[in-house]
Amino acid sequence: MAVNDSMAQNLDRDAALANAWTHVLPVDMVEAIDISNAIAWLVSDDARYVTGTIVPVDAGMLNKC
Repeated sequence: MAVNDSMAQNLDRDAALANAWTHVLPVDMVEAIDISNAIAWLVSDDARYVTGTIVPVDAGMLNKC
């Protein structure tokens, strides 16, 4: 979500920055299936008591920053 034209231009200009941003976590980029799995869980009975919270699907990026 943070990748836009401006960010892409900055990453193209600075290889070290690009490497740092693209290899922050030891996992692949989040894919649509990862988001849909979280949504499926949230709408399931398993998550019936989950209310008023944010569920980041970011492979721990939020905790690393």
